[in-house]
Amino acid sequence: MKNIIYPAISGLVFTLVPHIAFSEGLNTSKEYVINTAAIPNAFFDPMVYLGIFIAVIVVTVLIVQSIAIGAITEQLRGEKIKVHEESYLKPEHKRISVWSKLMKAMTRTVPVEREADVMLDHDYDGIKELDNRLPPWWLWGFYVTIVFSLIYMVAYHITGTWKLQDEEYLAEVKKAETEKEIRIKSGQNLVTAESVVFLDDQLSLSSGKKLYDNFCVACHGTAGQGGVGPNLVDDFWIHGGGVKNIFKVIEQGVPSKGMISWKSQLSPKQMQELSSYLMTFKGTNPPDQKAPQGELWISESSKIDSMASVKI
Repeated sequence: MKNIIYPAISGLVFTLVPHIAFSEGLNTSKEYVINTAAIPNAFFDPMVYLGIFIAVIVVTVLIVQSIAIGAITEQLRGEKIKVHEESYLKPEHKRISVWSKLMKAMTRTVPVEREADVMLDHDYDGIKELDNRLPPWWLWGFYVTIVFSLIYMVAYHITGTWKLQDEEYLAEVKKAETEKEIRIKSGQNLVTAESVVFLDDQLSLSSGKKLYDNFCVACHGTAGQGGVGPNLVDDFWIHGGGVKNIFKVIEQGVPSKGMISWKSQLSPKQMQELSSYLMTFKGTNPPDQKAPQGELWISESSKIDSMASVKI
């Protein structure tokens, strides 16, 4: 019975599903009027009923074919299997392990000694064919794919419950833009050399001091007096004074002078805090200052830039 039902179900599914899903696009001469959105348009499409009619014919042919093939096959196999059944079920063969039973149920394999029972008369250049049944695990996997295809078709292409790739992409882009706007409004980790400003609050300067003590003291001294690197307290600079130039040097580094780029280790916010703290060295006049280097920095943009000059 299964040999009849399974092909019939498979034929019906593969005939109806694609036709119903795409019949809407094939019908370009609709003359009916849909009065309610609650009923899918496919129910009013004549092409759907034509597809059903064709499907019924196909399924009927499949059923008749399956019955005929099944009857002929069973007749050919039945006698051979019956002849060997008694010898195969003798007591010495009845003690079968649980694992063997499981594998037999999953694969429906025919023992080697019984292959003659399922040997077909076909002979292709000396190669003969065994009339083995498809393994149940394969059949059920096939049925699962049919069920999944139905769910996929309905969820993605009919109801829109699940989003297609292009829809997901557009949704992610929109989400990213929204998050970007939120970050811009909050001002966190979006600081650049063009948008950076001097921070004069105590919390930011304290954070900048900790960063300076951890990363900058070795080259610029504990009080910015200079060492391997230039001093940070006078009005002369090499790569530009002011918070924007300082931020840029910290971010990009000066590889030719041995200063690394810190953007891989410090966030934009941290580099802004460090830049702001470096500007507080101006005019402190610590002992053992290194000689001025670079050119005199005179700020023309804002009072903040004129608070201090620094070079790195």
